[in-house]
Amino acid sequence: MAARDRRKSAESKKKEVEEVIDQENEEPTIQWALQTLEQISLLRELTVDEVQLKFEDVLQFKNQQTCLKEAALLDYFVSGFWWAKEMNFSSEQTSFVMALLQSSIDNISEKQMSFVDNFTEFGKTLIDLRKTPSADGNPPLFDVEQAKSITNYFTSSLFQHYRMYEFLFSQSRDKKLLGMERHIEVIDAAKLFAPLEEGMPVDVFQHYLAPAQPESPEEQAAKERRGEEEEKEEVGGTDERSEGEGERGDTLEEEEEEEEEKYSVEEVREVLREMTKEMMGNLQAEFTEKLRIQEESYTARIERLKSVSSN
Repeated sequence: MAARDRRKSAESKKKEVEEVIDQENEEPTIQWALQTLEQISLLRELTVDEVQLKFEDVLQFKNQQTCLKEAALLDYFVSGFWWAKEMNFSSEQTSFVMALLQSSIDNISEKQMSFVDNFTEFGKTLIDLRKTPSADGNPPLFDVEQAKSITNYFTSSLFQHYRMYEFLFSQSRDKKLLGMERHIEVIDAAKLFAPLEEGMPVDVFQHYLAPAQPESPEEQAAKERRGEEEEKEEVGGTDERSEGEGERGDTLEEEEEEEEEKYSVEEVREVLREMTKEMMGNLQAEFTEKLRIQEESYTARIERLKSVSSN
């Protein structure tokens, strides 16, 4: 009896050890902790805009419209979920993909894991998933082609832009944008000329269009002194000029009266008629010459075309 009891005890201990070993070797399939399989199944029935609204609540994003980090992460998870839906993955497969997205991004944000280490852990997770079938004899969660598709998607969406995600979690961009100050020196437009119009000479621009430059105090004082000197000179010579100007004024009035008496209205009309006739004659001759030159040019072209066509 004692030997039989010892044998039973040894067999029971052996079974317990085997169960512990099996439990250690069999790693459970990782699933997304933020959503159950039933919730993921309901999400698969929604549109992409509705999925985005749901994910804003699930991920507790409140500032995705203004915060670059929240906007990038929201796009990261929504794109991954929608890709899994288009691949016709089941709810369990979709949950695994979302959990893999979560763990990969957490390795960057929380563990500051390098690209090589993160990619190695990602590959190890997929390999362990397909290493052995489940205990109940069901096939692995993903076949070879599906595993390749997952690898390609993660490569193009996450690992190809790894430095961008590292920068996203390592730089406090929002604080810099809100607290940054810049002092920029601006050129005084009054001291410079406006840009020249196309084809306009510089002297014409400066004479007619250039804005007047403000005068310095020294220039204003010099201008006032010159004005005072000119006024003194004018006052001194006013008396001398007044007599001469009076005599010249009388002489000019007499000459104007004589000229008015010399020419009648008919004579002025005759002069204008002759000038008009002469101008029209010159224009007619010039116009006739231009027509002749143009006619000769067209005739020469027609002759060349005829010679080419005959050859």
